[in-house]
Amino acid sequence: MELSTLKDAFDRTSKKQKLSSSKTKEVIDQVGQEIESAVLKLQSVNSDQKSIFRDLRNKLNEIAPMSQLEGTQKDLHIVLSKYAKILEKNFNPDISKAYRNVDFDSHTINQIIATHFYRHGLFDLGDCFMHEQSNELPENAIAALKSPFMEMYKIRDAITSRNLEPALSWAETHRDQLLENGSSLELKLHQLQFVEILQKQDKIRLWRMQGGI
Repeated sequence: MELSTLKDAFDRTSKKQKLSSSKTKEVIDQVGQEIESAVLKLQSVNSDQKSIFRDLRNKLNEIAPMSQLEGTQKDLHIVLSKYAKILEKNFNPDISKAYRNVDFDSHTINQIIATHFYRHGLFDLGDCFMHEQSNELPENAIAALKSPFMEMYKIRDAITSRNLEPALSWAETHRDQLLENGSSLELKLHQLQFVEILQKQDKIRLWRMQGGI
């Protein structure tokens, strides 16, 4: 396969496509200008609508947009067809030629599938999948596999209930890792907690002003 041949064919196709696009824009602009001009004339007080539409039709016939575009589209189609033939000649379209008989580690694949279930919160489905596989992980290994995701969903549910304590606890435990990754998650959580405290104080103050004990 000669890459220079492919590159030359691609450059020719790209150039023709740009010319076709430019020509199409030019024709559209011409048609748009004539229509805008006709609209302005129609908006005048003593406009002769029949005459304006007749002139517009004549000018559009002179521009002949379809005739102009047909030529450039035909040239582009020819170049694209040639380029496709060059690609077919240099690349084998039979995907089976790329097939290789690779031995997959079913143990690893099953872990990936189970992890996918756990990541989406489908813990029962993940457990069921792992238990139905032969020669799979022991219970403590399965628990270790899904534990981070269970913690993640626990933190999410707590945040939904406006409880930031589990998230703060996790951020404090993983502080070094967060700092290493340049994350300011712990600071943002403390900021949210501070805002939450202020909001609660405002609610208590308002309740007392309204006659609460």
